[in-house]
Amino acid sequence: MKIILTAIVIMASITVNAIEYVPIRDADVSEPAMSITKDKEGAWLEVTAREWQDVVFTDDGEKSYIYQQGYNYQKQKGFLKTYTTDRKLVNEVYTPESGGMVSREELMKAFEIFKNHDAIHETLAKEITPIYIFGGFGYADKTPNAACYLGQRCVHVFAHTDSKDMIAHAIVKLNDQTIPYPDFDGLNAKK
Repeated sequence: MKIILTAIVIMASITVNAIEYVPIRDADVSEPAMSITKDKEGAWLEVTAREWQDVVFTDDGEKSYIYQQGYNYQKQKGFLKTYTTDRKLVNEVYTPESGGMVSREELMKAFEIFKNHDAIHETLAKEITPIYIFGGFGYADKTPNAACYLGQRCVHVFAHTDSKDMIAHAIVKLNDQTIPYPDFDGLNAKK
């Protein structure tokens, strides 16, 4: 009998402490990746986040090209690839200063990392109303050797409720799935 009562109390306390999140709407997140290549263990190698077609003026007249933008996790660089309309590669440029917006898959991974971080989870668990998670805006440190300096895929992630504008704001580093800045605005330091 004591075992059953103990189990009920534990289950009740888990239920009481469960964090309720507002479902994420498609309109609030980036588009799904065009493609994602992975290694044998399933880690991301390269994510093509977007594609578009444009006409440019060349010495030979107007030409139409297909462009792809994304991020290569092995090279730790963003890329811009240019293709002919029949998908023949014309040019590819990799640079640590670029990469564009993250894909939906990258953003969902950033949200997961954010919600599972011990200190952030502790902050979120204090809320009694549903929590909204949003973000995806790129972040780059200006100081060499800092966690999110050139070539790192870092994004802002925020949490708020209907009654509180901001309850948590962190920088998530997708390269190694860490949070170098768990209290980016010092919100917890102000409490």
